[in-house]
Amino acid sequence: MTTTPPQDVITRLTGAFDFHDPEYTPQTAEDINAALREKTPVAYSPAHGGIWVLSRYEHVRAALRDHETFSSGSGVHFPRAAGMPKFSPIDYDPPEHGEIRRLMAPPVDRDAVARLEPAVARLAADLVAPIVRRGHGDFVAELSRPFAIGALALAIGLSERAQREIRELTAAMWRRMAKDGDSSAFWPAYRDLLSGEIERARREPGDSYLSWLVRARIDGEPVSDELLYSVIVSYCVAGHDNTMNTVSRVLWHLAGDPALQRRIKAEPGLAAQVAEETLRRWCPTDRFTRVTARDVTVDGVTIPKGSRVVLLFDAANRDPDMFPDPDAFRPDRDNAHRHLSFGNGLHHCLGARLARAEFGAVLGELARHPEYLLTEEPRLSFENGRHIMFDRVPVRFERTGTTAGKAGD
Repeated sequence: MTTTPPQDVITRLTGAFDFHDPEYTPQTAEDINAALREKTPVAYSPAHGGIWVLSRYEHVRAALRDHETFSSGSGVHFPRAAGMPKFSPIDYDPPEHGEIRRLMAPPVDRDAVARLEPAVARLAADLVAPIVRRGHGDFVAELSRPFAIGALALAIGLSERAQREIRELTAAMWRRMAKDGDSSAFWPAYRDLLSGEIERARREPGDSYLSWLVRARIDGEPVSDELLYSVIVSYCVAGHDNTMNTVSRVLWHLAGDPALQRRIKAEPGLAAQVAEETLRRWCPTDRFTRVTARDVTVDGVTIPKGSRVVLLFDAANRDPDMFPDPDAFRPDRDNAHRHLSFGNGLHHCLGARLARAEFGAVLGELARHPEYLLTEEPRLSFENGRHIMFDRVPVRFERTGTTAGKAGD
């Protein structure tokens, strides 16, 4: 059940936008973001020492494509506790960005993802099977979370320990990063895990990406430990949370739309379109930030050099000038793939190809089984003011029809 957010909250946060305000929630954010887009598409807020906010599709996309003006080098997460490493490659500008992106590309390039697809499909089948046999379950705890982490582990070679710990370590980081003055309460534990992964990869050479990474060189020199931390933590964080949250969201939507589930069974190619429209309609990461490297004029408003700029992906993805009737979920929308949920330009998501393969694996596997229905409306929340997530997606499977056999039968 949806409720209308209080108008005073929308008015206050439209006039003084603050994505870390306690009243900026998934329930109010869409209205606030839309009000900014329609009324003040280039907005200034005094929050956090002063920020600018862009919310129209054309402005957000243009900023993403102009990395020389809208720099990532000061970090895209803001505010940010001191002592955190940079996230690779998103927190780097050229030329370092290109070097690091090339270092990170091997496990998610076209050929690597093609090789992974059978294993990812088996993982989806293994996780779905016990839920179907039982007839009910939680698609977050039993499917989207372990699936996203398991697929990441297949791609880069994470240990069992890392697979057990990265979700809570990531959640602790998001809870504290914007609130703490320094990172001492959460980063050492994450760094300890990463150190263990680096030491294991050095001690036990193999054919995994991590084993290759710890022996890689840039300009003839070994990759520094600090850069290794940056690369691996970026894979651990970005490699699971947005995928987890998008899988949860699409399954939540499908659980309320049995007719669409039936369409996917009849039209397997529709699954990819459903995933793209989910990414457009419900962006898993509400926003990113940049810092202007020079004065820039947007829609007649001059943003000074050195300004922190918030790019509202959610508002841009629901811009009616780009996506007619934007709040409607339309699996047949012909331009849904032009959403900005994977970014754009220089920092387009490195793992987008793997993420799409994961969405296809889950939707394809579930299409082999009876329809499922939501049994209770879940709770939505923000992590770090930007990652929109469900606490659970409880479902039950209909008993009509015949459950398909195991993958490969």
